[in-house]
Amino acid sequence: MSLSLVTQSSLFGIGIAFSPLHIGVVTLLLLGRAPLRRAFAYVSGWTLANVLAVTLLMTVGSAFGISLAHGEREQVLIDLLGAGGLMALGLYQLTPQASLGEEGMALRFMNKLPDVDTAMLVLIGAAGALLTPENLVFYLKQAGLLLINHPGRSADVEITVVFALMASSLLLLPPLAWIGSSGTIRNGIASLEHWLQHKAEWLVGVLALVFAAYLLFEGLYGLEMRI
Repeated sequence: MSLSLVTQSSLFGIGIAFSPLHIGVVTLLLLGRAPLRRAFAYVSGWTLANVLAVTLLMTVGSAFGISLAHGEREQVLIDLLGAGGLMALGLYQLTPQASLGEEGMALRFMNKLPDVDTAMLVLIGAAGALLTPENLVFYLKQAGLLLINHPGRSADVEITVVFALMASSLLLLPPLAWIGSSGTIRNGIASLEHWLQHKAEWLVGVLALVFAAYLLFEGLYGLEMRI
């Protein structure tokens, strides 16, 4: 398994994992009934959706002969459109309006979670991953990475597993911390959940701008190759 592929897949996975709203959801689930079971149910749905999204995009790319190599039109469009989308998201996240709007949305959503069945949390976790707009960019990049390099079926599976684990890594931190402390960090987790709801917008904005810069560089580099 190529170290370069693992590194790039990990980078794309972290881009998905860094989602304060969804980390906050997992944190909130730890404060209710059956904390670990419900938290892991949500994360399992999130993880499954990430794997299925990449697998579906790889299947579509192979079936229609879509080329995602550097310099090809499809890849350049993905990079430049992704850069534009993430730049818009990043700049918006740094405005006061984002804080006010997302805080209300997050609170309304999270207040409904205590009444949701465990099985439904799997579906909510999957929907959360698929309906997060910036995730699509990373799905496309990950699928393109595998289609371009053709590492083989076994390596495809291994690298996709790495991608899925990294994409779930930050969501797993609260339940793993709960397990490690035998539940004694409940008060600390409650504080973290409050902070994630109210103070994390700028972190999302900064990370979105970093990935936007990366995709812009990739797109411009690919565009230069076409000239």
